[in-house]
Amino acid sequence: MEKIKLGIIGLGRLGRLHAENIYYKINNAELTAICSTIQEEIDIVKLEMNPKYAVLDYKELINIDEIDGIIIASNSAFHCEMICEAAEAGVKNIFCEKPLGMTLEEIDLIKERIKNYGVNIFQIGFNRRFDKSLIKMKEQIDKGFIGKPILIKMIIRDPRTMAEYIIKFSPTSGGLVFDMLTHDYDLARWLIDSDAETVFGMGGVFAYEGLKDVNDIDNCTISLRFENGVMGLMETSRNCTYGYHVEIEVYGTEGSVRMGTLPNKDRIISLNKDGASIECTEWFYEYWGPTFEAEIKHFVDCIKSNNQPIVGLIDGYKAVEWAFKAKEAVDEFKVINLKEEKI
Repeated sequence: MEKIKLGIIGLGRLGRLHAENIYYKINNAELTAICSTIQEEIDIVKLEMNPKYAVLDYKELINIDEIDGIIIASNSAFHCEMICEAAEAGVKNIFCEKPLGMTLEEIDLIKERIKNYGVNIFQIGFNRRFDKSLIKMKEQIDKGFIGKPILIKMIIRDPRTMAEYIIKFSPTSGGLVFDMLTHDYDLARWLIDSDAETVFGMGGVFAYEGLKDVNDIDNCTISLRFENGVMGLMETSRNCTYGYHVEIEVYGTEGSVRMGTLPNKDRIISLNKDGASIECTEWFYEYWGPTFEAEIKHFVDCIKSNNQPIVGLIDGYKAVEWAFKAKEAVDEFKVINLKEEKI
């Protein structure tokens, strides 16, 4: 079986995980090239996985002719530059972690470059669409199990153990709404098959005083009304003391589908004189683990079959457009009509 040859730009935590999945778990793919600006990261991956090419400059990687596709897992601030230069270099298949870009001008530029330079497969890293529980939830909604959807509620809380990382990377992440809730918005519009019509939000700094210096927040809530009339509620936090917590529910006229009522690490409940306790999931890599493998496998399969991915350019584009308006709604404590803003 001829393998799809992939190159990865960025070997941080997520880039390293993608490399491991390609090397150890995806049989029809080959880790052909790696790139990082940190020599130590390159040396570790090269020693373990022995890719043919290992470079410090991503411009070298995107010009390797034998590569069938690239995975961009770099800092968000470089996504636009790397996507555009890869397209111009003739790379036809690109997977990029979210967000698509950091400004509206960037996402318009990316859209134009992908079209004009004939990029064939473009997939954005909304990994949650590949979660088996959420796929089943989507199927049940589409089959009418809950009747007409009325409300979608979403909770996502990052663990307090990541405080140092959050403050350090906030200036280049785009902030809480941009960094965390683009995942949730993409998931919501996919589950209920509708874009948002209005958005209102509020938030602030409750736990990490250092975020004030970079104009960021650590907790917020967002209320939505979708074009099909469904109501939405999002709650996000960066200071969860007990681990990584996700809850999603879609409530309808005939019932409800939900997941993640408790952030269980496993199915064990411990009981003693102090009562009952469960161990909680610690971080999103652990909670969403199988989805990262599934999304890269999907990218590989799309290259091989020449089919378009289930989550692509328009999904990444809409999530970024929404995030800017949602951030404005939170920052200014106001309701924004997205239809008037021509999303």
